[in-house]
Amino acid sequence: MPSRSAAPSDAPPGPADSRHPVPTVNGVLGYGMTVPSLDTADGFLGTFGLRRGGHGDTLGFRCDGAAFDQVSLVEAPHKRIACLAFGVDPGRLGDFARHLERSGVRLLDPPAAFAGPGLWFRDPEGVWVNLREGAPDPGRPMPDTSLNTGARHARVDRAAWAETPDAARPHRLGHVLLYVRDLGAAERFYGGVLGFRLSDRTGDILSFWHARPGDHHTLGFVRGGHVGLHHSSWEVSGLDALMIGTRDMAAAGHPGWGLGRHGLGSNLFTYVPDPWGSWIEYFTDIDQITDAWQPRDIDCPTAMWGPPMPEAFIVNSESDEPLAL
Repeated sequence: MPSRSAAPSDAPPGPADSRHPVPTVNGVLGYGMTVPSLDTADGFLGTFGLRRGGHGDTLGFRCDGAAFDQVSLVEAPHKRIACLAFGVDPGRLGDFARHLERSGVRLLDPPAAFAGPGLWFRDPEGVWVNLREGAPDPGRPMPDTSLNTGARHARVDRAAWAETPDAARPHRLGHVLLYVRDLGAAERFYGGVLGFRLSDRTGDILSFWHARPGDHHTLGFVRGGHVGLHHSSWEVSGLDALMIGTRDMAAAGHPGWGLGRHGLGSNLFTYVPDPWGSWIEYFTDIDQITDAWQPRDIDCPTAMWGPPMPEAFIVNSESDEPLAL
């Protein structure tokens, strides 16, 4: 697979005034959507392993033990990605407000359906963005998934079958991937304005981004005609939990794609289509990167191995009707 380091022109520029360094978000807190049926969403996400949180006109979901909802849903005629929430370190919202003003981004009153604290504005695709103090929920401590491979025996006098979970319980939200009309505009906004850093890209088709050292990517964009949610991705404790969740979703009438191992990011995955045409992912074993990581423009397959990719996986089924909130 040919690869090269990403040239400086591949990365979105920051603000021209070097006296004002770009403040950076610390990660993805969650996302909000409109869906045609909250009851359907409740059953689907509950089977996937998320817990119901806030309820009322807005239905929330979170991982076990999470301090806040990571998914917020409002009923509307069409399924649409509505908003993304990002964390800001304590005491930095004022810096961000001034930075947004210098960058020509207008602060707005929050949409009534998803109103919450912090700063609200829209990205180039019209998706609402919320910056608020806090950090991504790190998830519950995961159990040891030691493997015996070759001469390395990390599990001795322990039966792996006895430690197999009875259901998939995602520990944290890992990343969100969006379809966008204009990949370059999305990159300039989320890189130059919000401070995300390029992880890797595939030409003018796909790019992955991270906010801080850790997972290879926490946000991604793929060219897709109009804005839409491609998938959200949720970490589970290991291969057993991943496959048990996949089995349970299939038994509930939601067969998916996988098991496989991704190219960019390297995580093991299975995907399940949601009731409205987007996807939701179980993942484990994703690459970890530091500030020393150098982004690449690389011709890398979606999966290094696994079943054939379904045609629907690269179809943006989201409505392009104007979002009214």
